Amino acid sequence: MSSIGEPIPWAAAARSSASRVTRPATAPPPGVSSLEAPRQAKVSLLKAALAVGVARRLRSLRSSQRSRRGRWRFQLRAEDWSKEMQPRETGALVSVSELPKVEALGIELRQTSGYAAPVNVQTGELVREPFRIKHELGPDVQKNIQTIAGTLQKLKKHFGWNKVIGCSVTKAVMESLIEGSNESYYTRRAKVETILRQSLAKRSQMAFFHSDIHTVGAGYHELVWGDSRSKDVWRKKTVLVCTLGRNIGAILFMDGRRVRNSPLNELYTSNRSASLKSDAGEYKFVPPTPGSEGFDEWVETLDGYLAEITNSLPSGIDRMVLVPTGRMARTSVAEVILASDQLAKTRQLVADRGADLVVAETESEANIIRGTALDAIFELQVNQAQRALDGVLNDSKILQHLSTVQLHAIFDQMDVDGDGSLEPQEINRALTLLGIDRDLERLLEELDTTQDGVVSFDEFLAWWRKNIMEARCVVTTSAKAWQSIVTNVNPPMNFGPLVLLKVTFTFCRSCRAFEPKWRKYSDQYKDIRFVELVGNGTVGAMEFCTQELGVKASPAFFVFRRGTDGGQLVMSWTGASVEKFETNLDTCIQQEAERQACDA
Repeated sequence: MSSIGEPIPWAAAARSSASRVTRPATAPPPGVSSLEAPRQAKVSLLKAALAVGVARRLRSLRSSQRSRRGRWRFQLRAEDWSKEMQPRETGALVSVSELPKVEALGIELRQTSGYAAPVNVQTGELVREPFRIKHELGPDVQKNIQTIAGTLQKLKKHFGWNKVIGCSVTKAVMESLIEGSNESYYTRRAKVETILRQSLAKRSQMAFFHSDIHTVGAGYHELVWGDSRSKDVWRKKTVLVCTLGRNIGAILFMDGRRVRNSPLNELYTSNRSASLKSDAGEYKFVPPTPGSEGFDEWVETLDGYLAEITNSLPSGIDRMVLVPTGRMARTSVAEVILASDQLAKTRQLVADRGADLVVAETESEANIIRGTALDAIFELQVNQAQRALDGVLNDSKILQHLSTVQLHAIFDQMDVDGDGSLEPQEINRALTLLGIDRDLERLLEELDTTQDGVVSFDEFLAWWRKNIMEARCVVTTSAKAWQSIVTNVNPPMNFGPLVLLKVTFTFCRSCRAFEPKWRKYSDQYKDIRFVELVGNGTVGAMEFCTQELGVKASPAFFVFRRGTDGGQLVMSWTGASVEKFETNLDTCIQQEAERQACDA
């Protein structure tokens, strides 16, 4: 049964202080009776409100005039563009601007509670005060599902959240929600995600949901905001992150990227025999007290599992990070077992590999929900990128132009063993997951230009760009992908110097209604490259549309002349009027023909 949750009181003092502020009473001005004072006060307030309204209206008119004048003179300077579009980095998060969303609700589910807060994944800051719902899980699976569903719904309702949600679960919670123990880790994880998604979707909608083992959230936090965020730690290196609690979780990062299909998931995170004994019984984990009977045996068991994980890696590691979680992090046990005279096997193996063994500081209980929120945003990015890959492989008429960062997300998802190259079976697996019927041998001939039997990221990137460059219509959510198009002064033979940019938003009905006409016009105006930029697709796209282009209505159209300096704006307009579209585009074509004739 779930119990009523309580806010975490880290901001209670500030609220209490603010609530005690009172306003002093004011006396009527000299010569004014107490009866006339309220009337004069109302008149003064009305005059002040009128003055503010007039001032705002004047500012709005001036801003509108500047915007109209600026759009016709708009031309991006190379130095301004490059400065604006420099990827912002936070630890292993190498390009903040390519993220599809800024905020996500991070949820951590344990056997005794659910803990959540909205997170700004650009900074790692909690947008609102964390909130906890206490509950108890037992041997009845159906009752556990109802309990967890109630906790999730209460957390979602508390924050009024209908956007991206990331949810972490411990291995113990995972096992309490499904029957049987002989299925693979991936099968069980998929079942649990389905249960959690259905629990949240019963009463209201959400933009995107993703769940994963809590070790993933701990790993992302460590490499993005934790002690391992420095480039010297993860750049071109292998980092192993292990969470310590009732169970041992393990996740591998190579060059700052998570190895998604690591054998560690199957061998350890899902292995019941890796569970450590608890002093509080089966459904609550309390580590043995240092010095108590059985404590040394318990530590020896932990050391054996960690050593086995280290030995199982096919390649060496450069850093091993141990992250105490749950009650392990809140007791003195972590300090004792991580002392220099403990975990002798693990320490020796790590030292033999020339790697570092470090312990993550338990600075905040919210670390895992930060990492879990970021994990959900990453999965949303991969989900969107896979749809774009689907379009290319199915020879779609309108293709999606992705940035290098977005393409790397696709490549990493396909790269099962994380070795930096795609083998035929990995490509075949990706085609199966996407439901695409494509001749594998022919596809390999297109991808593997070096004919060495595997596909590198550079080969994958070149193949993608070739398909995109030949497409008449492209859709992108990346401002940097748009930059690569408009700055390409040597386009394919079937395109001229003009590029038509259409800015849309996913919530815009007029944009959706204009889509069939857009495709028809792309066939009619064959010399012009048609590019659609989804304004709310990524953080960078939103900033570019609002700050650089000044978009205030959609669909918005911008005709650019290609140029290495970011392109020159020729004309812009808004609205879905067919007459305006044809007239303006014909005018641009005529002006360009006259310009080329003068240059000749």
